[in-house]
Amino acid sequence: MHNTVKFAPINMQEADGPVITGQDPEQTITTVCHECNTAWMSLIEHKASTRLKPMLLNQQIEIDRGGMKLLTQWAVLRAMVFESIKPKSGNEQFFTREERVAFKANQTVPERTRVWVGALDNSHIGYHGTDYAMWKSATDHTRIGTGSVGTIYAGHIIMQTVTEHIHPPYVVQPGPIIAPLPGPADERFVEIYPKQPIRVIWPTKPFTDEGPPGILAVRDRWHQGEKVSQIKNA
Repeated sequence: MHNTVKFAPINMQEADGPVITGQDPEQTITTVCHECNTAWMSLIEHKASTRLKPMLLNQQIEIDRGGMKLLTQWAVLRAMVFESIKPKSGNEQFFTREERVAFKANQTVPERTRVWVGALDNSHIGYHGTDYAMWKSATDHTRIGTGSVGTIYAGHIIMQTVTEHIHPPYVVQPGPIIAPLPGPADERFVEIYPKQPIRVIWPTKPFTDEGPPGILAVRDRWHQGEKVSQIKNA
């Protein structure tokens, strides 16, 4: 008997704009060259697949820290690739060329990146990408940086990556600048990078399709996030 999963189409959204629903869950992304797609990208997919396949099908599995590292690399790769289909102004991209080159060479995760993983009640496939501005303080709306959130749905898996960039001349201490709003996601998501538990027992407490613990709560937890780091000029 073969396990099969039926997926809904890919959904994309920028900020508070409308959700754009694709006509087909498979999309061709022309910004990825054939050599990259069939070489180092394919290798990341292959290494992560031993964990991803049972997770996608909602089968029981124990994920150790080595597995979390592979899942992190896979999620960051997806975030970088999906940026090509995220609505944006002109050709502006969030991830820098230096970050993309370093990830290709050594799977170096960009600085100030966090990754979470959680389970879904039902099977989905999709992606939501959005950016948020970071201000100097609650009263001083001088823009000091930008954050990018990528939320991936694959079968019974939901993963979220967040990367923050600080704009010169501002500097902060290592670590996150914006924390997501407290909510139902806190007891359903497991942070696997840079924080790591000893192990993750899968499936975790799942997100639902609707309601307070629903999929939208994952995306909305970054609306008006809380600043947790002090900002100063260089």
